[in-house]
Amino acid sequence: MRFDELIESLEEINDETPHHIWVTIVSQEPRQFEITADDKANLDKLQKVQKLLCQWQRSGVKRYRVRLLGLNSSHGKQYLSCEHDIHGKIFACAPNHFLKQTFTWDELDQLRNDTRFKGIAYFDQLLRTGIEEVKDDE
Repeated sequence: MRFDELIESLEEINDETPHHIWVTIVSQEPRQFEITADDKANLDKLQKVQKLLCQWQRSGVKRYRVRLLGLNSSHGKQYLSCEHDIHGKIFACAPNHFLKQTFTWDELDQLRNDTRFKGIAYFDQLLRTGIEEVKDDE
């Protein structure tokens, strides 16, 4: 969701009655916001505003897949994978929705600086050449 789409959606919630809710966009990259409301705030509107802002915040985080170039199996291309988070076992696997195979840029940076992979030249090259941006609908 782009910023102008967020503003448009927030304006649709607005009606003529005072709603006593204030939204502050702290930063657009990374997307951060603050919501302030007083005791007269309409809880239904507050919930809608919070839902919209959370959607906007999530849509701003780009996710990436790391393809292991040269590794293919009968199930297709192989991607950098882990079971839950990047601090556990890291391995190659074909696309599998039960595994974590998409990473934020910060997670990839943590992997790049992880002592487990520091001395492996192939791993650094992999993170430079095998990165594919994941679209929201994938």
